Amino acid sequence: MTDHSPDALADHQATRPEPDIDPRLLRAFLAVAQEGHFGRGADTLMVAQSALSRQVQQLERLLGVSLLTRTSRGAHLTPAGRLVVPHAENAIAQNRRLVRLARSAAKGRYEMTMLRISAPLPSPPGGLLAEAVRHFRSTHPDVQVSVAGLDDRDIAAALRDGRVDVALTWGGDLGADHSQVLLDESASALLGRHHVWVGALEMPLSALADEPILFPVLERGHCWNALQEMAAAAQVRLTPLPTAPSAVPDLVAAGLGVSVVPTSFRFGGYSDVAFVPLPGLHHRMSVVWHGEDQPALVADFVASCRAAATGLSTSHPDIWHLPVPSAVGR
Repeated sequence: MTDHSPDALADHQATRPEPDIDPRLLRAFLAVAQEGHFGRGADTLMVAQSALSRQVQQLERLLGVSLLTRTSRGAHLTPAGRLVVPHAENAIAQNRRLVRLARSAAKGRYEMTMLRISAPLPSPPGGLLAEAVRHFRSTHPDVQVSVAGLDDRDIAAALRDGRVDVALTWGGDLGADHSQVLLDESASALLGRHHVWVGALEMPLSALADEPILFPVLERGHCWNALQEMAAAAQVRLTPLPTAPSAVPDLVAAGLGVSVVPTSFRFGGYSDVAFVPLPGLHHRMSVVWHGEDQPALVADFVASCRAAATGLSTSHPDIWHLPVPSAVGR
């Protein structure tokens, strides 16, 4: 006679083989989890909503737990779903790394031959990105370096899924496994050449009150938050006009507003604009990466970042300075 008691069923579940999970099921679940809606998740993956729903249901059956709560307005993660999300992201990222490794091996290359970096763009010549890459290439001349400019909100996901290996960011750890603070950089007002404050030794934040502030609010959210906090403390009202990072200098030069930028932007060779220091405002640059095991090239690039940071703080102490010891990343 078959024993259907709870203890017997629990023993059966504990001893039966764990199922192999198709990455397509994980991608389906993550799409709905990110969008909060089956329809939008289906659009993201470019599949039919009915197919997406079946894939999520299949994953739930394999795992033996409900991952999403369906409502008339969308879908919400269950407690189990919230636990599964980071592991599903890691599984997808590991799958992509496996594919890259296998393709490299097929070409006779058994080591990482490209380093994928995310960094705030545009980046001025002679700045942290340029100096870190120059230092890295001096010791790894055969490694290709690819640089992408991602929004603050996209960096953590790009690190997890393997689109980039390491990121330079104004935003601290951004949910990454590891981060290290590199430099604090002073900020300057970016003004058209006929602005009344051009030529001043420095400019108070209050002078920006009610000026149109051309700023990449979405792309550089952490920098905007730092500026807003300083303005709130000084009781200064700022009026932002969200602007793509690459468009800011040209639009300021055209007289459409002013901006606030890292002081190193003065090395960028921009015409018809002027830089005036904003006292008291600094932005902090960090390097972040994902994963428990740090690849050798990532470790070497982080070391190059530290070397570049030290060099810049020595050669341009008016722009950059090293963080205090308590700010060392984890």
